[in-house]
Amino acid sequence: MAPTMVALILSLALSGAAGLSGTVVDATGGVIPGAAVVVLDAAHRPTSQKTVTNARGEFVLDAAAPPVEIEVTLAGFSVRRVMVNASPATIVLEVAPEAMQVIDVSARQPERWRDGTTGATTLTRTDLDRVPAMTPDESLKVISGFSLFRRSSSRASNPTTHGVTMRGLSASGASRALVVFNGVPLNDGFGGWITWERLPSAAIDQVTVQRGPMSDVFGSDALGGAITLMSPAVRRPSGTALLEAASLDTRSVAASGGGASGRAAIFGAASWFDTAGFIPLEAATRGPADVATDTTWTNVYGRATFGAARRLTLGGWGGRDDRGNGTVVQRNASHGGTGTAAFETTTGQTQLAARLSSSVNRYEQTFSALLTVAGVSRASERLTSTQHIDTDVTRGIVEVRRSVPKGVAAIRASFTQTNSDFEDIQTASTVAKTLVDDNQSLSAQFAIAPVSAVTLSAGGRVEWRKAGNATSPVALDPASVGRIAAAWRISNVVTARAAAGSSHRWPTLNELVRNFSAGTVTTVANTDLAPERARSIEAGLDAAKGHFQVSVTGFRSIVRDAIANVTTSVVGSAITRQRQNAGEAHSAGVELDASADSKWIRVRGSATVLNARFRNSREAALEGNWLPQVPRLSLAGTADVFLPRGHVASLVVHRVSTQFDDDRNTAAFKLADATQIDARVGGTVRMAGWYVAIENLSDARLETGRSGSTTLPLVTLAQGRAVRVGVSLRLPR
Repeated sequence: MAPTMVALILSLALSGAAGLSGTVVDATGGVIPGAAVVVLDAAHRPTSQKTVTNARGEFVLDAAAPPVEIEVTLAGFSVRRVMVNASPATIVLEVAPEAMQVIDVSARQPERWRDGTTGATTLTRTDLDRVPAMTPDESLKVISGFSLFRRSSSRASNPTTHGVTMRGLSASGASRALVVFNGVPLNDGFGGWITWERLPSAAIDQVTVQRGPMSDVFGSDALGGAITLMSPAVRRPSGTALLEAASLDTRSVAASGGGASGRAAIFGAASWFDTAGFIPLEAATRGPADVATDTTWTNVYGRATFGAARRLTLGGWGGRDDRGNGTVVQRNASHGGTGTAAFETTTGQTQLAARLSSSVNRYEQTFSALLTVAGVSRASERLTSTQHIDTDVTRGIVEVRRSVPKGVAAIRASFTQTNSDFEDIQTASTVAKTLVDDNQSLSAQFAIAPVSAVTLSAGGRVEWRKAGNATSPVALDPASVGRIAAAWRISNVVTARAAAGSSHRWPTLNELVRNFSAGTVTTVANTDLAPERARSIEAGLDAAKGHFQVSVTGFRSIVRDAIANVTTSVVGSAITRQRQNAGEAHSAGVELDASADSKWIRVRGSATVLNARFRNSREAALEGNWLPQVPRLSLAGTADVFLPRGHVASLVVHRVSTQFDDDRNTAAFKLADATQIDARVGGTVRMAGWYVAIENLSDARLETGRSGSTTLPLVTLAQGRAVRVGVSLRLPR
C-alpha cells in the first residue's frame, strides 16, 4: 500500500477516534518535543490526565474530549492555557523572557519544582499550605540556603533584621536579595528590609525563588537573587475563612475571597495575628528586665482587574504591627502600605505595559542600656534612644515585549523616588535628617530558541542614582550590569544550563546614616560607603522523568567592596562595629535538589554546601574569615503522605551547620548547628478543613544570636516546641 494511502487512513482513524490530540509548535511553526500537556478541571487545576509531546511535537489524551481546557508547559517557554474546542489542535508556545516585571504576573502552574532551564524553584499554594509555617518567609525554609538575618523569622524578629541571605551572600539587616509581589518590591526604601508582615498569606498563590544575580532585570537589590510572590488568578467565585490557635497564647484569623464577571475580577484577603511570644534570651543570662517578644499585626490586600486584551489592574496592601524586642523598654512598631495601578495591552506580537506604585512605611523603635543593680545583671534598663523613620517611595515602570523569530525581546525604563525622614532622639541630643534616594534605569532582555532544544538569553541594565541629604544629594557613578544564560535540553530527560553575569548593590540609606544598638553591640553608619559590585557564574544539570527529578548546580560569586559590619573596638562586653567596604566576599558552593512522588507520598530534598569567606580584605584581621551569618551546610527535606479521604500528613526537616555571628569569627560567637523538625496533618470534610501542626517537634535548641562578653556571651534562641490547630471554611467554586 502506498505511503500516502497509509497516512490518509491513519489520519481518518485518528479524526474519528475519541479523545484529544494535537501538536505543540513554536512561533515559527517548528515542532516542540518534550512539552508537558495536562488537562485542567473546572477549577482550572491540573488533573491526572497528562502526557508529553513526542519527537514530532504530537500528543494524545485518550480520556479527554473537546471542549476541554489544557495547560502546556516546557522549560524556557511561557505557560500556555487554552480551551480546546476541536481535535486535533495546534498549540503555539512562545519563548519566555527571564522575568517580566509588569506583564503576566498571575500565578501559573510550574512544570517542575526546580526549573531545568532557569534553575528557579517554585512553591505553589498547595506546597505553602502543607508547610507548618505561619509567614511566607518561614515557608521558604524548605529551600536550602535561604534564610533571614540571624536564622530568625519575621513572626517575632525586629523588622529591621528582615534581610534575605541566598548563596552565602549574607545579609546584615539590609537584604542582598529582592522580594517582589506582583512586580512591586517589598523591600523597604530606607533599609532594604522586607515587609513580609504587610501581606496576608492568602494573598500569595505562588513563590518563585531565583538564586543567583538578577540585577539585570530587577536592579540594585537583586545582587544575590530574587523572590517573586504572585497573587491568585480569579476565574469564578471563591472564599475561605481560617481560625488558628497555638501555644504561647497565639491566635490568628484570616479570610479571603473573590470572583469574576465578564472581563472583570476582584480578589481580597485580610488577616490578624497576635501572640504573647517567648523570652529569646537563654535562661542562664536572663534578668528581671527580660520579657517575652509579644507581637500583633493586621494586614489587608485587594485587587481589581478589568479587561482582557487591554487590562487595567488596581491593587493595594498594607498593615501595621507592634512588637516587643525582649525587654520591657525595647519595642518597635511599624505601619504602611502600597497602592498600585497597572495597564497592559496587546497588539499583534507586541505587549505594552506600565505600572505606577506608591509605598509608605513608618517605623518606630526604642533602644535601652541594660543595668546591673545590687549585683543582679539585667535588673533594669535605661532608655537611650528612640528612632523614627518615615519613608515614601514612588516607583514607575514602562515595559514593551515583542515576539521575534524564535524568541522574544523586552525593553523597560523605570524610576524610583524615595523621600525619608530619619530622627534619632537620644538622652542629650537629637539627630534629624531629611534624605532622598532617586534612581532611574534602562534595561533590556532577549531570549531565543534557535532550535527547540536550546534556549539562549541575555540581559543588560544601566542605573543612575542620587542619594543622601535632601539639600545636597550625591550622584554616584552609573552602574552597568549584564547577564547571559544558555540551556540545552540534551534529551527528554536531561537539561544542562549555565549563566554568567555581573550585579551590584547601592548602600541603603540605613547603612549610610543610621546608628543603632542591639544588646551590647553598637553599629555605626558610614556615609562614605561605596556600592557593592559582583561577578557570578553558575552551571547546572537537571534530570527529570515522570515523577522524579534531580538537579545539581555549582556556582561562584565575588563581591567587590562588600559591605560588612566590621568590629572596630571591644571593651569588656561592649562591642562597636562600623559598616565598611571590607574588601571582597567570595562565595562558592553546590546546590542539590531532588523530588519524587507517587500516588501516596511526595518527597523533596534540598542541600547547599558553601565556602563563603572574606578575601583581599582591607583589614588583615578579616582575611580568610568566614562571612558572618552563613552556614557551611544547610539541608531541607519535606515528606507529604496522602492519607485516605483527602487527608495529608507532612513533615519538614531543616538543618544548618555552625556559623559565626561576627566578622572576626570569635569562637564565643559561633552559633551551634541546629535541626528543626516540623509536622502537620490536616484534611477536609466537604467545605470544612482542619489541621494540627507542631513546630520544633523535638524541642531542639536553636541559637539565633551571640553577643556580649566572650567569657559569658548572651545567647538568643528561637521558639521551642509549639502546637497549632486551625479550622477553615471554603466556599465552593
